[in-house]
Amino acid sequence: MKVCFSMASNAKGHRVESSAVKSILFTSLFCFVVAILTAFIWPAPFIKHCLISFGYGYSAVFSSILIGRILPKLSLHWLNAASLLTSMVLGTSNAAFWLEEYSDFNNIYKLKPVIFLGFVFTAICFLYFYIYEQKLLAQKELETAKRKQAEQEKALVMSQLKQLQSQIEPHFLFNTLANINVLIDDKPKDARLMLEKLTDLLRGTLKVNRQSNTSISLELDLIDAYLSIQQIRLGERLSYQVENQLNIDVSFPPLLIQPLVENAIRHGIEPSTQGGKVSVVIEESQGLVIISVTDSGVGLVAEPINTGHGIGLENIKQRLQALFAERASFTIVENVQGGVTATLKIKLSDLESL
Repeated sequence: MKVCFSMASNAKGHRVESSAVKSILFTSLFCFVVAILTAFIWPAPFIKHCLISFGYGYSAVFSSILIGRILPKLSLHWLNAASLLTSMVLGTSNAAFWLEEYSDFNNIYKLKPVIFLGFVFTAICFLYFYIYEQKLLAQKELETAKRKQAEQEKALVMSQLKQLQSQIEPHFLFNTLANINVLIDDKPKDARLMLEKLTDLLRGTLKVNRQSNTSISLELDLIDAYLSIQQIRLGERLSYQVENQLNIDVSFPPLLIQPLVENAIRHGIEPSTQGGKVSVVIEESQGLVIISVTDSGVGLVAEPINTGHGIGLENIKQRLQALFAERASFTIVENVQGGVTATLKIKLSDLESL
């Protein structure tokens, strides 16, 4: 019966006790149905049909339990064979006990029809649950394969992140050091402040590099340091605002917002003769964390955003897809009043599970 398979796996650590209870209940139902069928073949009190049918069924159940506990390392095939043989011996002995008063079944030779039917029904049941067990094993293997694939995709994302960091940090570092060198003579206070902000940025970046994930608050600290450096460099041409409206601090993929801020400066504010403002706002709405990076620069018409900085934005799209599949989105639109807004939307539950 079913328990032969579930209990065999239970001995190997693949099933829990509740599975054995379900197996016994299902076996009882199956034996009851068999008793109804045999009642149409041989006229006798229905209770005896039940006693004989349940004798075969429970022999299989409890012999499987006993053999599985005595020989826990026994393979599933051998356990099934041993349980089937035991159920035939015990079931037939039980049938002989209840049928000895009938002259048609008072010796082993006359019990052949009963033995044959017992064997057929028991074998059918074993076969059914063997197929069921194989289906469960196939499902488990499929889940394992999916889990390994997810782990490989995550490793790929981490590799892409390291590559992105190696591409962004030297470029930004050299430019900032060049600006500090220019400011040292004419504006030493600005050069000192820029150096302090660069130190804060590098310290935070090194901390992020040692972790798979950062937090939204730490990510915003890095962005604030970055914008402070750019504000010193651009002077009155740049103003900025960083606002976090979330009530909690959750995990966050590192360097996911910074490329958007860099893009706003490089392709929005710098090309504008009047400069402009960059706003970074994080809020929650209907279970989504919404990150908006808005600039009041030249917009998309003067310099299309998707042509000048493919590495950063393409990496963001790929990382969102790998980490959150279709549950996250990334859009870039031109504002009516000028400039561009880049928006990330990620489920709060996904960030909490990082």
